Amino acid sequence: MTRSFRSLGLVALVLAVGLGCAKPGPPVELASANALPTSSAQALGLKATGIAWTNAEIRAHYLVLVAAIGPANAAWKRDDVPAEERAHRAFQTRHDARVTCRAMMSSPRDVASLEQRDQEKYGHPDGPRFEELVERERAHGLTGDAVFDAVVESAQRTNSAVNEMFGL
Repeated sequence: MTRSFRSLGLVALVLAVGLGCAKPGPPVELASANALPTSSAQALGLKATGIAWTNAEIRAHYLVLVAAIGPANAAWKRDDVPAEERAHRAFQTRHDARVTCRAMMSSPRDVASLEQRDQEKYGHPDGPRFEELVERERAHGLTGDAVFDAVVESAQRTNSAVNEMFGL
């Protein structure tokens, strides 16, 4: 039996966060059968039990995971985490969100399509490498901490065309 989760509440949260109407909470914990995964291992485990998500639900979850980067970065700044370390953390959060959400997908063809896009765009099936993002920012003329701040900012931007395709 396949169970599918409806994400109206999740979509509302994504829209509210995007409009500045709500503050994102802590990462979702896998505490019940209807929780959303925070890792690819959790996603695969849930899928093995028959749980499935639509691509729109997965995209909404991805946006929530990515939206957590900004508040986390603010906390890291308060804790005096150096810019380069904050950039590494933001990059890793975004990368983990990508991998987790791809693991949630039920269609291997859809996953392969995304991996092919990333291969063509970045030369890697799972997105850009941290060092490549740093070099790109340096090529734009940034230096010092500004390079790493730009990496943190870019980690928070998603593809608006894909978001719109799912009504988000």
